[in-house]
Amino acid sequence: MSENVKPIAILFFTLFLVMIGFGIVIPIFPFLILELGGGPTALGFFMASFSVMQFIFAPFWGKLSDRIGRRPVLLIGLCGYGLTFILFGFVSELWMMFAIRILSGIISSATLPTAMAYIADTTGGEERSKGMGILGAAMGLGMIVGPALGGWLGHNSFSLPFFVAGGLAVLTLPFAILFLPESLKEKGKNMPGGKARITLEVVKNPLFILFLLGFITNFTMSLFQGTFALFAADKVGFGPRELGIVFAVLGIVSVILQGGLVGRLVKRYGDVKLIKAGMLIASVGMLLIIPAPGIILLYITIAIFNIGVTLLGPSSSSLVTKNSSGGQGAALGIMQSFNSLGRIFGPMVGGALYDIHMSVPYFLGAVSMLLMAILAGNKIARFDVKEVKDDHRVQ
Repeated sequence: MSENVKPIAILFFTLFLVMIGFGIVIPIFPFLILELGGGPTALGFFMASFSVMQFIFAPFWGKLSDRIGRRPVLLIGLCGYGLTFILFGFVSELWMMFAIRILSGIISSATLPTAMAYIADTTGGEERSKGMGILGAAMGLGMIVGPALGGWLGHNSFSLPFFVAGGLAVLTLPFAILFLPESLKEKGKNMPGGKARITLEVVKNPLFILFLLGFITNFTMSLFQGTFALFAADKVGFGPRELGIVFAVLGIVSVILQGGLVGRLVKRYGDVKLIKAGMLIASVGMLLIIPAPGIILLYITIAIFNIGVTLLGPSSSSLVTKNSSGGQGAALGIMQSFNSLGRIFGPMVGGALYDIHMSVPYFLGAVSMLLMAILAGNKIARFDVKEVKDDHRVQ
C-alpha cells in the first residue's frame, strides 16, 4: 500500500487546487446572474446547464479513461477548468454566461469520475472507502478556502474571482503532468461488455438502487445550492461575502468527516449503515433550515444537512466500484450521470418552487431524502463490504 501513497497525495493536492478554483465562484454566480438581468428561473437553468453537459459527457469520459488511461483524461478536465474560468471573467451578457457554462460542463466533467476511478485503481477493500474519503477531503478542503476567498475577492469585483480560479487550475497542470503517474495497468481490458451509456436497461442493473441514491442526493443538494443564496438574502440579508462563509462552513464539516472519520466509521459500521444514517440526518437537517430564526441557527442546520450528505458520498461511490461487473470507470461514469441528472432537476425545480414560497424547496428536499431512505431499506444491504468481496462482484 505504501507505493500508492504518493499518487494519492498528488491527486489530493491536484483536486484541492481545482476545488479552490471551483469554490471561489460559488458565492458570485447568483449575484452575477441577477446583475446581468436574470432571475431565480434563469439562475436555476444556468446551474442546470452545466449538469446537463455532465450527464451527457461524464459516461464518455469514464469509458474513455478505461480505454486510454486515467492520466490523459484528468489532464483534459484540468485544462477545461482553467479555460472556462478565465472566459467567465470577460462576460458582459447573460447568454455568454450560459455558453461558457455549457462548455465548462463538457470538458471539466472529465475530472471527477476519472479521479474516483484512479482511487479505485490504487486501493482495494476497506482502503477504497478510505481513499474515497481522502478524495472527498481534498474537495472539502478546497471548498473551505475557495468560497471564503471568492466572497472576499468578489465583494468589489465579480470578475477577479474567475481570473484567480482560472489561474489556480492552470497552476495544477505542471504538477499533474510531472508527478501524477498512470494508474490503469491494463488499458481497455477491464471492461468486457461494460456500457457507460444510460438506457432503460439501466433499471435492470444490480447497481441501479445506488445510481438512484446518487440522483436523490444530488437533486437535494443542488436544490439547496440553487436556492440558498436567495433564501439567505431574503431571510437574513446575506451577500457574496456571507454566502462564502456559509459554504466554507460546509467545507469544514466535509473535511472533518471525510478526512478523519469516514474510514473509521466504515470499518466499524460498514458502508450501508453510513448511507442509511446519512439519508436520515440530511432529511432532518434540511427540514430544520426552514424555521431557523437567525444566522447562528442557520449555520447549525445547514451543517447538520451537510453531515448527512457527506456520509453518503464516499460510501455510495465505494460500493459502486466494489460491485461493478464491468469497468470501474464506466460504472462511475454512469453514477456520475445520475448525479448530474439530479443536479439538472434540482436547481430548476428549486427555482420554480421558490417562486411559490421560499420554504417549499427545502420541504421537498427533506421529504425526498426520507422517502429514499424508506425505499432503499434493505435493498442496499447486499452491497455491504462484509457481504460482497472485491473478488465476488455483482454480476
